[in-house]
Amino acid sequence: MKRLDLRKAWKHLYQPSAKKVEIVEVPELLFLMVDGRIERGRSPGDSPAFLEAVQALFSASYTLKFQSKLRKKDPIDCPVMALEALWWVEDGNFELSQPDNWSWRAMMMQPQHITSDMLA
Repeated sequence: MKRLDLRKAWKHLYQPSAKKVEIVEVPELLFLMVDGRIERGRSPGDSPAFLEAVQALFSASYTLKFQSKLRKKDPIDCPVMALEALWWVEDGNFELSQPDNWSWRAMMMQPQHITSDMLA
């Protein structure tokens, strides 16, 4: 069985040097993503929409991992990558004290051999 170590392959993207600033070229990568917005009066830690998105991403990522690992032809074992998130506000300034106006994109990188058929 072939093993992919995506954390090692993309180490320069996920564990950059803390001692110097570097410009890196990020290649086209495959991600599962969910977009949303923090509900009024909530924060990321207690937002039902954000928590459901995180659960869905982990569930889909682990399902794809085991589909890949258990397929009969050319099985590939690979890690489930870390959750990543992008945060922004549509109107106004990004204030840490006001998380209920944040928009977000939660995402998890997938190996390049994952197909839309596997995801379906």
